[in-house]
Amino acid sequence: MQVDWTPLRAALRAAERPVRFWWRDDDAIAPTPALDRLEGLARDAQVPVHIAVIPAHATPELADISKSSEFMIPVVHGWAHVDTSAPDAKKSEFQRDRPEAAEETAQALARMRDLFGPALVPMFVPPWNRISGALVAKLAAQGYRGLSTFGTRGAEMAHGLRVINTHVDPIFWRGNRGLADTEWLIDSAVAHIRSGTSEPLGLLTHHLVHTPEVWDFSARFIAEMQDGGAVPHDIGAALKN
Repeated sequence: MQVDWTPLRAALRAAERPVRFWWRDDDAIAPTPALDRLEGLARDAQVPVHIAVIPAHATPELADISKSSEFMIPVVHGWAHVDTSAPDAKKSEFQRDRPEAAEETAQALARMRDLFGPALVPMFVPPWNRISGALVAKLAAQGYRGLSTFGTRGAEMAHGLRVINTHVDPIFWRGNRGLADTEWLIDSAVAHIRSGTSEPLGLLTHHLVHTPEVWDFSARFIAEMQDGGAVPHDIGAALKN
């Protein structure tokens, strides 16, 4: 796998201040060899990975693993990761207004607190990165402090929630689900850095479906960020401020 990291290195050098970055990995449910590999990568890099856990299906064994590793930080990934979208609409669990949606997000937070205790960071990650504005307006009152989807955020705060999105997803979802075009991935990271935004650059991974090339790119991306002076962003602390 040949990747030209030169543009990313140049952008990191040219940044007026150290670039902050963070790492989110979606769809955790239970311990798996892939999860072990994810934790090992985070530990080796000394960069925490925020595992977006599906509350309805999460196992106590997953909570035990998370509690034993300072590099796996749980956040809330929807409720059951079920597509409830309208016909012909893009997949989502919480973009369509449903009477039971707010009850599900409240239930999700309660279950995650039961499983993970104080280790939980109260950030809501909607499945497929889509959520209705009406539901966002209800999350802070339920106890959530953050919201994370994909793409450049519109504002730092939304209805009392701090928005911290992800911006680089190495999987080619619309194709063979292998590694996406690396030039495009690097360009996305560079554009975010050069924009001068205060939002941390977010890496989004999905450990359960990684190919060897996706694993390799993810590890190298994190290493390149660190070598270029980027620093991991403390999401938990940010949500307390």
